[in-house]
Amino acid sequence: MKKQILLLACAAIAACMAWANDSEYYTSGNQLIPLKQTTIRVTKEVLSIDLRDDGTAFVDVQYEFTNPAKEAKTILMGFEADPPSSYGDDDEQNTNKYAHPYIKNFSVEINGQKIAYKNAISKVGDFRPVKKPMYLCAEAAENDDTMRDLAYVYYFNATFKPGVNKVHHTYQYKLGMSTYHFYFLDYKLSPAARWANKQIDDFTLIVNAKKTAKHFFVGTSNLPDMKPEVVSGKGKVRKSKHPWEEGVYEWEIALRNGSIRFHAKNFRPKEELHLHSGLLFGSLKATYDRSICMASYNENQGYSEDFLLRVIHNLPYANRGRVFKDAALQKFFESCWWYMPDPNYKDDTSDFTKSDWEYIYYKPE
Repeated sequence: MKKQILLLACAAIAACMAWANDSEYYTSGNQLIPLKQTTIRVTKEVLSIDLRDDGTAFVDVQYEFTNPAKEAKTILMGFEADPPSSYGDDDEQNTNKYAHPYIKNFSVEINGQKIAYKNAISKVGDFRPVKKPMYLCAEAAENDDTMRDLAYVYYFNATFKPGVNKVHHTYQYKLGMSTYHFYFLDYKLSPAARWANKQIDDFTLIVNAKKTAKHFFVGTSNLPDMKPEVVSGKGKVRKSKHPWEEGVYEWEIALRNGSIRFHAKNFRPKEELHLHSGLLFGSLKATYDRSICMASYNENQGYSEDFLLRVIHNLPYANRGRVFKDAALQKFFESCWWYMPDPNYKDDTSDFTKSDWEYIYYKPE
């Protein structure tokens, strides 16, 4: 086998390798938060995150707030989005320089009524606009003290009637990527403490892999005492050791056109949510995601180059559950934790992605 390493590549290996050597942080999600609130409680939150094959996540949040007063109360609320790690092409194309360059389709409704919002650059925890720099990113803030602790803010006045109020909040944003992971997603949970009850009385997190397959990890310390359960589609979950942090465990999750659910009562988040894919460089058995663009596998010693090529060509089918007639291939995929056989699967390629076809037609140089 050539150097006992088999490279699996997309159309442009050089571009992917450059990507693998650095990290790109686009933004993190956040709770809808008040500037200061001592009476209104956040009694329920259902946070749904759809992981998509285009490198984005769609976030849908359903809240219930309780106003204990006998009269309506109007407060200033906002959504804070961390700046990206660096200034890029998307920033240049952003026509609204006060809006985050990697957040799209932001919307908020209160009791069924769509609410108008404004954009600003503000200090974290303070929605008052500050003078707008040419662009806001973490890279620039390292060299300019005036840009530190700033965030992109979407803010609006929210009127809460007496009793229960329902708030619906959605947006789409670009997933980050790093030296170690194909993608990662951060979502800030701790701002829930700004509400009167300093917790979320009833909290649910749902992660969806609709019309796709995903293999990812969620830190157990982010969601203490929450055991995830697969609630739709095909999926599995187990607790795994962190690959390099001693004594740290994560929930390892594989989904195929399915959803997983975390739930807790009286949730007081102490850490933020961090969700990430498997390792960028690792064993074919260890991880596979249909949206990745390249990987190098050096832990599959003992297999011939021809056999590994057959494995790579069949990865998109295995990811969809094909049961292989070839005994050697079937044995290999059964040794992969993420593999979930589906005897009813037919070789339908209608939902294949660009990366899927690159696996199928891959030829080593």
